[in-house]
Amino acid sequence: MATTVMAEVSKQPHNQAMSSKAGMLPSAALDALVSNGDLRFDAGQAEAARVLDGLVTRILSLQAPNLGRRIAGLFGKASAVERGLYIHGGVGRGKTMLMDMFYAALDTETDKSSGVAMMGKWRLHFHDFMVLAQDLIHAARKTNPDDPLALVADQLIARGKIICFDEMEVRDIADAMILARLFTALFERGAIVVTTSNRHANDLYKDGLHRDRFFPFIALLKQRCEMLEIGSGTDWRGALLAGLPAWFHPNNERARAALNTSFAQVSAHLTPLEEIVRVAGRDIVFDTTAGDVAMVSFATLCDRPLAARDYLAIAGRFTGIVMHDVPAFTTQNEHLARRFMWLIDALYDRGRFFLASSEMAVDKLYAGEKWQFEFSRTQSRLREMAGRGKSHISASD
Repeated sequence: MATTVMAEVSKQPHNQAMSSKAGMLPSAALDALVSNGDLRFDAGQAEAARVLDGLVTRILSLQAPNLGRRIAGLFGKASAVERGLYIHGGVGRGKTMLMDMFYAALDTETDKSSGVAMMGKWRLHFHDFMVLAQDLIHAARKTNPDDPLALVADQLIARGKIICFDEMEVRDIADAMILARLFTALFERGAIVVTTSNRHANDLYKDGLHRDRFFPFIALLKQRCEMLEIGSGTDWRGALLAGLPAWFHPNNERARAALNTSFAQVSAHLTPLEEIVRVAGRDIVFDTTAGDVAMVSFATLCDRPLAARDYLAIAGRFTGIVMHDVPAFTTQNEHLARRFMWLIDALYDRGRFFLASSEMAVDKLYAGEKWQFEFSRTQSRLREMAGRGKSHISASD
């Protein structure tokens, strides 16, 4: 079942856009992390941050009070200001971190001194955007069967003209066939699109069915978004994980503090936000997310009636999960062990990372009877996933 993700975002007054932490230009935010020792300098990231600075500055200049009368005229026709960014590069190159910095730098509220309405911003995972778009198209066909995409574009642009996508990737032929028309309608309405992807635009929907029909979307994307590659360099998160414990036990205050520190490090010290992942009408609330990493309790994900498809949706949304309070599994909580296995399978199959605190070491985690064979595979997968970092060690050591 498809998922919809809605992220709560923070907003700031316009006059704080350049002075507060949330309103720092991307290059300034990146420099601060490097200066604090949270990141190592990376030339590719620094160049990408400078390009993002330029887009932030141009957008904010459009929103300045003395230019308020020009906004309507600028939108609806091609201009350098309207051109967005397509940020691509390998896994672990900091694309999501840079997107977070760009998003935080924008002030999209109404300017209090002039009453000029800002353009509005919103952000979500690209897959979830397509789920939303398909749902809106389905509903629009009932009221506007001749041109449902026009109505859908109006509804989407009403959420904000600055649209930020995480992980643009196209696999579904139904999505591929509507993208060119949908995005043409969005751009005609003044959308500025900023997206991340592991692939260059030329490689989207590669080897897909009827890919020739997808070419107009690629051409449109390259016309309306600058192609920005974060060049080869250090996989900063991979390098960081290589120095972090993956499993903290026993589950005491020291373990929880260490896990909190690890979460801050793997999420580049971004400001945590609440996020809701909706699957088949159910809301899974993550109280603490930062970019593509979520920190969550075991109970939130495994002590509730979730199914394998729910964990697949979670693994599709987050690059890593940091989990606290994993219990020991016995004959008294076999159902919890089953859900934990589903979660680890979903994360493992998508190449995600997993950090956790628990009462027990991995080798002694399961003492039940029903899932002995299956859980041995989970333990093996946990060890392999921890191979990206140190061996499982005790936080008390």
